[in-house]
Amino acid sequence: MIEKFNKLDNSKKIPIAIITAIVLIVIIILFAVFKDKGSSYEIIKEYDNKDLVYTVKSTKKDIFHVYVPYVNIKDSAIKEINEDINSYVDDYIDKEMVILSYEYDTNGKVLSLAVKTVDYENENYPLVYFKTYNINLETKKLISDNEILDAFDITSSDVNSAIEKQFKKWYKNLIKEGYFAESECDYDCFLDSRGVENYMDEISYYIDDGKLVVFKPFSFYSIYKEEEYFKEEDFKIIIK
Repeated sequence: MIEKFNKLDNSKKIPIAIITAIVLIVIIILFAVFKDKGSSYEIIKEYDNKDLVYTVKSTKKDIFHVYVPYVNIKDSAIKEINEDINSYVDDYIDKEMVILSYEYDTNGKVLSLAVKTVDYENENYPLVYFKTYNINLETKKLISDNEILDAFDITSSDVNSAIEKQFKKWYKNLIKEGYFAESECDYDCFLDSRGVENYMDEISYYIDDGKLVVFKPFSFYSIYKEEEYFKEEDFKIIIK
């Protein structure tokens, strides 16, 4: 009887041991997958304890501030990009009435970084500027505008049409909300008040969560007080 019990007990231990081993293997595989997924950008970082893009220096006075981004990738080509950012920021960092910030987005093998500036020291109205960098994280090289258009299978004409569509939408909404009448300011007048002569002037391409957008600078101040209508996100127009 004891012998039969032992045999039965041993037979139960075998499948339990197998199940335990399978569970452990699955856990190890999942851990490896998620660890690799979470640290996919870790191997290219210059400083392990910093984000892929971080604020390297900043100034702040009242509502005005400057946050300077640093691309945290160890590579000679990236070093040149960081030097270019510093050169661009030098024009603004000592100004008292300027807002300079940045945003970035990772899309698989592409890092998109946008430096955004609003300069209030202009005599008439604030000036808005954007500078973007789209970086191939495999080659560490900048992606050209033509390469971006090819990747999204569109042309510059498509981009022009998308920007025009957005401005016409704003024009109709401003009339609807009573900022001015169409007889008071036609569409050409509206574009002139925005400082827009060409839809494609000074645009900057940016990839945001897999979508192609452009940063389009324009004046958000005019005699019709539209600054209350326009929001920061309006400068980022979705193309595709």
